[in-house]
Amino acid sequence: MGWRLKSFQFKLFSALPGGTRIYNFAQDRITKSTHASQPRVDQKIKVGLDFWDWLKAQKLSDQLVNGRLLDIGSGWHPTIPILWHSFGNNDQTLADICPNMNAWQVAETIKHFRDVVEKPDWSHRSDLKRLPEMPAISASDAASALHPLGIRYEAPYGDHLQKHPNHFDMVICTQVLQHIPKAVHLQIFKELFHCMKPGALFHATVHFVGQFRSPGLRQGQYEHLTPSPATWDNWINSSLMGFNRLKGPDYRETLEQSGFRIREFKLFEPTAEDLAELGRTKIHPSFSRYSEQDLATRGVFFVVQKP
Repeated sequence: MGWRLKSFQFKLFSALPGGTRIYNFAQDRITKSTHASQPRVDQKIKVGLDFWDWLKAQKLSDQLVNGRLLDIGSGWHPTIPILWHSFGNNDQTLADICPNMNAWQVAETIKHFRDVVEKPDWSHRSDLKRLPEMPAISASDAASALHPLGIRYEAPYGDHLQKHPNHFDMVICTQVLQHIPKAVHLQIFKELFHCMKPGALFHATVHFVGQFRSPGLRQGQYEHLTPSPATWDNWINSSLMGFNRLKGPDYRETLEQSGFRIREFKLFEPTAEDLAELGRTKIHPSFSRYSEQDLATRGVFFVVQKP
């Protein structure tokens, strides 16, 4: 499906009475995009391990194992929190703007997680302290299934961050920030700064390319740079799905404005093929403030610290 048709469907469902319920039904029963699957769980495990390996290289893994963790935008599948539980953490809070996750998704995720990490040749078997037990599901809510793992579920999280100043040792946000409007970024980063202890770390990975399409597809991955800001905001983004089209310099600037100290800001550099694809793309003049390298960069892995 082309990204324009896909974005039109999001826009249509968001405008229809009851459209959100129809869309959620389609996700659950037709596309099954809310279901945990082994490829999805495996991909998330790899994302988590990138951060774990960085922590170990910096001799900071104990901060994750022994600290209070906050996962922002936890979505449907708690793969990475389950990974941290398996490495020994006992104190996590998952926060989301609405209760997307349920107990069956938690159980599905645990099943696929165990299928991956119990393989004899899994790369990080020596880091495992335990394996998550399959929950005895007595209710549909995710909180009841996550509680035995030392994980709390706050959705919607409301003013939870404001009520817990200097509370968390680590904040993690994977593949979520690209959906948050630019105008809200500074506010959210300041809220995270407020709820973190001095010395706490905030880690995120962000995709810059393939918006409304798979970031793994090269062809057409820069077409999100063609529409004007007004067209993108009014005709493409919707309440069901939106992308901010921000690039590396924007994230670095906002993080520093929020008071964070940059520990790692690793950009996923474009290949020669990426640059060629960018060269074939008509780019709107509103992106003229960015360099060619900024526009072609595929994403970022960052770790920042509250001083």
